Amino acid sequence: MKHEPSGLPSPLPTLPPAIAGDNRATRRSRLARIAVAAPVSLAAAIAAVAGVVTPASAAPTEAPAYGSAVSGGSVIVVLKNQHSDLNLRTQGDTRRAAAFADQAPLLADIRSHGGTGVSQLVSVNAIAATVSADEVARLRADAAVAQIVPDTAVPLAPAPASQAAAPAAATPAVQKPSTAATCPTVPGEKGKPAQEPEAMADIHASTGNPNSPEMANSIATGKGVIVAIGGMNRVAGNPDFQRADGSHVVMNAPDYTADTGSDESYGDASSVAAQGNMVYNYAQALPFSNVPADCTFTIRGDAPDASLVDSSQIDTPPSEATEQESQLIANVDNAVVVEHADVISESYGYTPRPGNYAVHYAANDAAVAAGVTVVVSSGDSGSSGTISSPASDPNVIAAGAVDNFRLVAMAHGYSSYVSNNIAALSSGGTTPDNKLVDLVAPGYFGEADCSDGHGGCPPNYPTESMRGTSESAPLIAGAAADVIQAYRDTHAGASPTPAQVKQILTGTATDLGAPADQQGAGLLNIYNAVKAAQVMPDTAGRRPAPPLTLAGSLVPSPSQLDLTGNPGSTTSTSVNLYNTSSLPTRVSGTYRELGSAKQIGHTVTENISAPDPSLPLPAEGAVAGAPIHFTVPIGLDRLNADMIWPDPTNSNIICFALIDPQGRLEQLSYDDGSAGRNGAIGSVSNEQNAQVTNPEPGVWTAKILWSGKDVDLAVAPATPGTYTGPMSFKVSGQNWTYKPATTHPVTIPAHSTATVPLNVSMPTAAGDHPESVQFTSITGAVTSLPVARRTLIPSQGGSFNTVITSTVGRSVGQVSTYNMAVSAGTKSLNLNFNTADASPDNKFTFYLLNPTGTVVATDTTPKTVDGQAVATATLSATDPTPGTWEIDVVLNLTESGKEFTQTVYGQAAVTH
Repeated sequence: MKHEPSGLPSPLPTLPPAIAGDNRATRRSRLARIAVAAPVSLAAAIAAVAGVVTPASAAPTEAPAYGSAVSGGSVIVVLKNQHSDLNLRTQGDTRRAAAFADQAPLLADIRSHGGTGVSQLVSVNAIAATVSADEVARLRADAAVAQIVPDTAVPLAPAPASQAAAPAAATPAVQKPSTAATCPTVPGEKGKPAQEPEAMADIHASTGNPNSPEMANSIATGKGVIVAIGGMNRVAGNPDFQRADGSHVVMNAPDYTADTGSDESYGDASSVAAQGNMVYNYAQALPFSNVPADCTFTIRGDAPDASLVDSSQIDTPPSEATEQESQLIANVDNAVVVEHADVISESYGYTPRPGNYAVHYAANDAAVAAGVTVVVSSGDSGSSGTISSPASDPNVIAAGAVDNFRLVAMAHGYSSYVSNNIAALSSGGTTPDNKLVDLVAPGYFGEADCSDGHGGCPPNYPTESMRGTSESAPLIAGAAADVIQAYRDTHAGASPTPAQVKQILTGTATDLGAPADQQGAGLLNIYNAVKAAQVMPDTAGRRPAPPLTLAGSLVPSPSQLDLTGNPGSTTSTSVNLYNTSSLPTRVSGTYRELGSAKQIGHTVTENISAPDPSLPLPAEGAVAGAPIHFTVPIGLDRLNADMIWPDPTNSNIICFALIDPQGRLEQLSYDDGSAGRNGAIGSVSNEQNAQVTNPEPGVWTAKILWSGKDVDLAVAPATPGTYTGPMSFKVSGQNWTYKPATTHPVTIPAHSTATVPLNVSMPTAAGDHPESVQFTSITGAVTSLPVARRTLIPSQGGSFNTVITSTVGRSVGQVSTYNMAVSAGTKSLNLNFNTADASPDNKFTFYLLNPTGTVVATDTTPKTVDGQAVATATLSATDPTPGTWEIDVVLNLTESGKEFTQTVYGQAAVTH
């Protein structure tokens, strides 16, 4: 599925300042505090994140107006009284009535002075409208107004042009694989149609055989739980969203014949609640494959008895590319106040700049405070520093993605494959406010119901192949529904809190052996999650009579540690672990982080060429270069493959497929760039990266292909580009380093909680250093707890370096954040940056933010000095406010393709 954050805005964006503290249980970002703040504090909190101050000309009694809102246009008028004492879900009507009563005189004033496009909001007590500058001035003088902010257009994902129905003549000739693909089967059910997506078995939801052991749907199916997703009314009439008893999966739809949604909404609905009552044919769903004609499948979600409601199009309708921030807030209002949703799934994202979207953060946080679990796609921008908003909000569940290659293997002629590596598209890294992905779920690929040729669905058959973290998010939302049902069934109908749902899902996830900033806690395991939900204590500490569970799980609170400290310092903190087992257990902890990368073999450089255009294209894409062979040594924990090519047009997409010594498809690289998307120069990054966990030793092969773009497997492979220059490919490996996290094992009684003390060491180098704590018990339970560690730049200044590793041509290439504690009495703060590459398509932007989150300085590279291109930048502040300052190094959409990684060198200096 498409998940497309926007590029960095102009004027300056504001990124969330990191805040020092010992963990997420005691540290909340400014955004996280908005929903629970006192009425006046809402204004202060949003103002702090927005990174602006009241203009000097404003009278002290006037409410501030920020950015373009001063001049009128589309604005959001935020009121002081947020009615945070009224629960948005259980007291929604009362809260709405109170908000509307507050808004009534302002509404009348707006309309009487020509205001248009008026929308009243509840989760954040606010009015959205298009007004004049004079009206903004009048509203600022009203004592009820806290502030006025721009109603920003949020870029979302349009239907991919490559998937639109096209005339038959436009489809290139495609050469199907020479060998017939193996038809997948249901375990223990000979001749039964296979179940899609493959994800259902990998996350232990179901296999298609109701007697399969350790599958969550034998315990919980989401029954009685309401999941809100955008676009559900438009798919309500699809036959796979009708239950066998005649009831509808989608509740409250105005038209139960509607079957005209977008590919996004079909994929989301299928992930959660497809019924599996339609039998489809693989040969038609994968028309360029060589699948046997009698090979069939059904599609089933991971919470098939959950009810879906439309949250007023959280996802973009097929004809739109943006939604106003106010509409996204209205979506939350509708989902919680009107539809009484238990779970919200948001399969969209935008560049992490919450200063521009602080009101939307407040809406999500109000939903969480009301007891609604919110799941958000992390983004499809690659593994390094690319997590999008609102997934960066610590109160939501941020969903990353792993590969599922069954469909790819069938479509491209591979006899075997390996799934559950971190998908090359999945956004990861550390957010500017020091958060990591929470957990991962399948996101590349799986079949979903669709509508033939409509709204981005591929033509000629009513299915699609899903992809992206916008597949992962609804899968996790469905898992949340299963957890909520299992908890209710054993807790006299009471529901778990959103924090409990997150803790259960992360604590029971399967460790994949991937870095903490890519996998979070690991791969979703719904069976373990519902088993844990059955025995968890309630908010008062009471627990039900539990079923017998011998192995059990270790459910941590908090679900992630986000820590900041000085170089070489140690932070003392603790984690509460709940033992879901019927037996007591002893638990020990070990810190795990990746060691330095070492190159394997030599860098291979060869020329890229396009095939004879008269020849048919292979199903997996045309050959762009000779295959490359390399040898993986025994005992390697992680394999990194990188490919670069210096294409000055940034418009040619080349990818690689990694084949292991057994001939299995293990990984595919990815690029979302398109020629011309970024003006005259395309947004193809000229660099691709993919990683493999625990690679098998022996001789591997990298196939170099004209492919890699985000297209449905039902669509013909990409037409080769025109680039004919050199390409370089290299492989490196890493191993884990371990050290004890606990001095002595901690004994936890059956169905009880124990506190585990931790001493977390901060590395000496400034910047982000994610690691995990591996908790293991003698009963076999294993929990991987992500730890975000950010080392401060010393207050006296010093050098710091950031290594830029990758980009996939979406959003920004990578955001690297640094924090520096500036002491009182400092006269000036000066920062200098340089990097070796001054190519015009190798652009960086540098930001300096003060402790309130205000962007006080910015600079870019490259620039021309005395007729020469240079890559140096300078940021400075005079009489800087004491506190924690933030420095952001942001790679734009492209790289020059001249180096595999880029080191940006920074130097901080202060004067007193």
